[in-house]
Amino acid sequence: MRFCITHDNDCIRLDPDVLVPWIAYTQPMTPDTVLFDLDSTLCRSTQDDRKLHAEAFSRAGVEPFCTPEEVRAAATAVTDADTDREFFRQVFERVGARADAGPIDAEALAAATVELRDPTAVEWRPGARQALQRARQRARVGLVTNGTRDTQRAKLETLGIADAFETIVYAADRTEPKPSPAPFETALAELDAPADSALYVGNDYRADVVGAKRAGLTACWIPDEHDLDPPADPTHVPDYRFESPTELTTVF
Repeated sequence: MRFCITHDNDCIRLDPDVLVPWIAYTQPMTPDTVLFDLDSTLCRSTQDDRKLHAEAFSRAGVEPFCTPEEVRAAATAVTDADTDREFFRQVFERVGARADAGPIDAEALAAATVELRDPTAVEWRPGARQALQRARQRARVGLVTNGTRDTQRAKLETLGIADAFETIVYAADRTEPKPSPAPFETALAELDAPADSALYVGNDYRADVVGAKRAGLTACWIPDEHDLDPPADPTHVPDYRFESPTELTTVF
């Protein structure tokens, strides 16, 4: 029996009795546990981001000093907010400082943003429903999200998956948020599952990939259209990177 190495066209001989075990050994392990992120991984907001952004500044009586893209970029650095309002307050403070906007009413901007955002205005990210269904058929499934219980529960109920997970960790209410390993460790403990046989699926490099790798999980990164690229020299590299949740079927 001959086995060809395609990258340089050289060939090596393998004993037939060795070939099957060798192939089996090199195949990726099917995860026993799959943990998902929610926002921009399983679902997307149906609200117009630019209209919401402009209306928030108008309601707060603040002259616009940033774009929605700059708000999203600043949001990845906020890791210690206990409420949605506190989260956005910190986000606008960070963006204002970067823009050298001078004194701003971040509290008013945060309040207006929370009032305008509708947690029930969500839809499935294409391919995500099928990926979740397949995961549930093949593994134990949990959810790890940085959002608050009230906000995220409304999204789950809208999608019809409030009871689809064996455990849900709302990090804003229970632990340090991602990228801390704490919410991942909490989910695994509740499932009595080891990290080395668990897969985490998320769209945000900093929160999801870094957090999952810190906790010892296999990380699958599926960035959405607005997500930022990882740093040029990332400390943590995802084990899988896909363009769409539909590609998760190659893992489980």
